Amino acid sequence: MNSPSQLVEHFFRHEYGRMVAVLTSRMGAANLQLVEDAVQTAMSRALSNWSRYGVPENPSAWLYRCATNAAIDALRHQAKVARQLGIGATVAEPSCEDLHRSLDQQVGDETLRLLFLCCHPSLAAESRVALALRTVGGFSTTEIASGLLSTPVSVEKRITRAKERLRDQTAEITELDGQAVAERLESVQATVYLMFNEGFASTEGNSPIRQDLCDEAVRLTRMLASHPLCAQPSTAALLALLLLHSARLGERIDARGAIILLADQDRTQWNWAKVREAMNWMLQSADGGQLSRYHIEAAIAWEHSRGQQFSSTDWKRILELYTMLQNRYPSPAVMLNLAIAASYAIDIQEGLRRLLQITDQHRKSLRPWWDCAMADSLLRNQHTTAAISHLRDALALATNSAQRAMIQSRLDRLQA
Repeated sequence: MNSPSQLVEHFFRHEYGRMVAVLTSRMGAANLQLVEDAVQTAMSRALSNWSRYGVPENPSAWLYRCATNAAIDALRHQAKVARQLGIGATVAEPSCEDLHRSLDQQVGDETLRLLFLCCHPSLAAESRVALALRTVGGFSTTEIASGLLSTPVSVEKRITRAKERLRDQTAEITELDGQAVAERLESVQATVYLMFNEGFASTEGNSPIRQDLCDEAVRLTRMLASHPLCAQPSTAALLALLLLHSARLGERIDARGAIILLADQDRTQWNWAKVREAMNWMLQSADGGQLSRYHIEAAIAWEHSRGQQFSSTDWKRILELYTMLQNRYPSPAVMLNLAIAASYAIDIQEGLRRLLQITDQHRKSLRPWWDCAMADSLLRNQHTTAAISHLRDALALATNSAQRAMIQSRLDRLQA
């Protein structure tokens, strides 16, 4: 990170959620939009000031102080306008010293509390995830829409309504209790998982992997797993799943910036310490009769990890697990992976048949990966021309540079 713009982008991804969480805990959930605006103002000012005057010695502290000042100014302006209109200030003007002291001393699980606030039971399930991804993860509307298989307009409406609902409910960041955890833990887990997925396979831009987002998702899941009220078997399974996937992060992108598919990765370069830690969490997840989607997905990830090479993968077991996942937690992505597993566990024709059974509506949400899967199956069946056609379609539908580089490389080899 040599340039100020790169440094600001890093802090936006790494500190955004924490800054929003800490300020919201001090200023109240009713001011959530104001807090977000203040944090974004701080990031904007950092880009301008650091480019002109250089990066400060402690950029994180600079951002927190700048965001705090922006929030205080906004609250004071809000109170002043309210007095001028004769309706009275809805929020008392804060003390600069008290607020800065609070930020300096704030430690613990403010980010975790913000996650649970965003997953308030008065909010619709889709709105909870969208709001948490925005406030905690700093995701763009487009990124959230991609992760939720929705549209940017719809996502923006959900987030706006969710904030209004929280304000009407006078909900606040409070100490976690058993009831809050029971009502919201599932939404919190889903949010953290979506955050990791966006870091593991970015849906847009030129950064195919966001290590900081993956690390933040793992950090939040560790917080959940260590909290006495959140340490459920499903949380342990989720942490195992994230660790198994993050163990492969170093081998996902080649020197040209193209995605390396699982079949082509050098498994000796995986982080096997993370794999061993994941196995410990999987053992903990087996404590009890609960079988969540994270248990099944972690088992699938483990099957992919335990083979010394791709050819030794137990595809019959993976097919069984994906079938179980589709029966319990169906989704277009599971349908796609089920078809791919069938092409290896049964035969190529069965895989093609299942791929073609996926409806046009579901294909739209799966592209370009549906086209890549079709190309791979057709190529294994010696239908090179048809495979090239699907790869060209995939290239046109790719959403980031790493996808395009991988697809173009496969096209070049076939057309050579």
